[in-house]
Amino acid sequence: MELNDIHGDKKYFDQLRLIYLAFKEQPMTMKEADVYTGVMRENICRYVNTLLKEERLAILKKRRCSITGYPSVNEYTADPELFPKSNQLKLF
Repeated sequence: MELNDIHGDKKYFDQLRLIYLAFKEQPMTMKEADVYTGVMRENICRYVNTLLKEERLAILKKRRCSITGYPSVNEYTADPELFPKSNQLKLF
């Protein structure tokens, strides 16, 4: 099965990689990632969901967006060093 069969074209994976690298470089909101990378926020939302499910992205905190000024948006990071530490005990 080709990449094109799954998502229509290679562009999906190119943008996903670009977004992942942007969040790894520095924590930011989706709108900040939009401005930083040129990838539309509507697409970033889909990529963020994918990366969160794969545990390659984490929400650091809620804060004011520097672009929109909206007071309570998620700040994301792909840098494992910055991932919030879980206080849940591991069973195994």
